[in-house]
Amino acid sequence: MTVHTLCFDMAGAGDVSALDTWLQGLPVAALRRLVVMAKTEGHHAPNDFSRDLLKLQLDRVFAAHGLQDRALSLLAIGSEGVGSPKGFAFAEDDATDQPGGPPRLALGTARSEPVPLSEIGTLQLVDRVTETARAALRDARLQAGQVELLFIKSPLLPARHPAATPLNSTMHRGRAISALGGGVALGEIDRGLLTEDGIARDLSLYTRHVQGITGAEIRCVEVVAMGNRPGAPGALRIASTHTRDLLDQRSLRQLLGSLGFHFDAWGELLDGERIHALIAKTMVADDGMLRGSRTTVYSSGWAPESHIRAAASGVLGSLMGHLRFFVSADSVHQAPVGGGVAAVVYQVGPADADPAAEI
Repeated sequence: MTVHTLCFDMAGAGDVSALDTWLQGLPVAALRRLVVMAKTEGHHAPNDFSRDLLKLQLDRVFAAHGLQDRALSLLAIGSEGVGSPKGFAFAEDDATDQPGGPPRLALGTARSEPVPLSEIGTLQLVDRVTETARAALRDARLQAGQVELLFIKSPLLPARHPAATPLNSTMHRGRAISALGGGVALGEIDRGLLTEDGIARDLSLYTRHVQGITGAEIRCVEVVAMGNRPGAPGALRIASTHTRDLLDQRSLRQLLGSLGFHFDAWGELLDGERIHALIAKTMVADDGMLRGSRTTVYSSGWAPESHIRAAASGVLGSLMGHLRFFVSADSVHQAPVGGGVAAVVYQVGPADADPAAEI
């Protein structure tokens, strides 16, 4: 099963024309899975409907190509700074594996049944996330140790909903639930240590290969599993690492160096075009301090996530030399406090040896 990728710009929250054109050139009947991850230029107020519009347009395109039962979209707001509004498509065809071949990118998806309102914001939803994540691993035929990224979206209630409470309508807690459920599925978090009160509070618990988001425009848990399966066809791999803080390029440079990327004497990345996508989560510690200095991330009129995404876009764009990244804020339970996690999908060079599993 070979994975094909597309990074497409969007002129607005409902613009999926480039994706539509790309799909017209693919053997759609042979596609096993299609995943679209996209960032829109929305905001954090309750009356932001940019994701709803984009989801509507994506569902229309999926149906037009007969992919509605094989496609999954995971959408997030926030294109501040140089975080160009764009989408990333991953389409896996039905090519057969090559026995004895090297590990290459494999893709799996899963979607839960609609989540009852009573589960949202609770440990029950963590368990449902775990169950759905395990289904995505089975779909990808990946063992937990082969996974480099579990990208998970879980539902929450909009603040305007009559049943909304701080526990079921807060994005911070929703992201935490996505992360914890994925961590249990990968064996990175002990389910026995989880409590209702510890969600988004006991930050000693964190995952290694999970990025968790949440949204009010969905009613199911949605999971994408990406890893390297021996014998999978194609020329793509995925690798991941933790970052120490919002400004940490060193960890990313170490990762890229281990993957056979090259830098010139002044630190410029020479072969950044081999990067098809960089998917990252990051944050600033709750006290607002970064490398010994006070920031206004949590004390200004702007949403903290907007500060973080804007800053991270400059860090990632200056490293890569292009804007093929998907960056989200708030890596709660996804990294050590104040840190982040990043996964890079890249093309293996013809002379490159297969790198170590991870950094």
